[in-house]
Amino acid sequence: MTTKTTQAALAALTALTALSGPALAQDGESAATGTRATASGHSKTSFLETYDTNGDGKVSVAEFTAGREAKYKSFDLDGDGQVSEAEYVEEYRARLDAELARRRSLQIRQTYVRYGVLDTDHDQNMSLEEFHESGGRMFKRLDTNGDGVIDERDSSDHY
Repeated sequence: MTTKTTQAALAALTALTALSGPALAQDGESAATGTRATASGHSKTSFLETYDTNGDGKVSVAEFTAGREAKYKSFDLDGDGQVSEAEYVEEYRARLDAELARRRSLQIRQTYVRYGVLDTDHDQNMSLEEFHESGGRMFKRLDTNGDGVIDERDSSDHY
């Protein structure tokens, strides 16, 4: 491989790695370990946000019960007072589809922003030079000791 080809491959790999970390983290996985993180919806903060309907910073049994009843009714898609497995799964599938569509939209908008940063001359064409310029900034931020190598001796974890 030529030096230019190696540099281009390194830059592309670095960019893909940088983009995959946030995606994993958003899915509730640790980018560093690839393991499942604690579900944010099961935290006390999330509980309070969900059930504290009067905004007093506390959840009474009455607020909790009312919230649970409302949630149950949202699962009962045919309104018969019972929740079948199909209804329960379909309600979740609809919420998940909506959330995925929202996240996809946000990520696509962010991709346009990133492209705008990479295309420094704003000619709607990103050159290899422009791509390397961004990669160079990333490398420099991570190479905190300036030795031209990124390793455990560098103190920055993020660029």
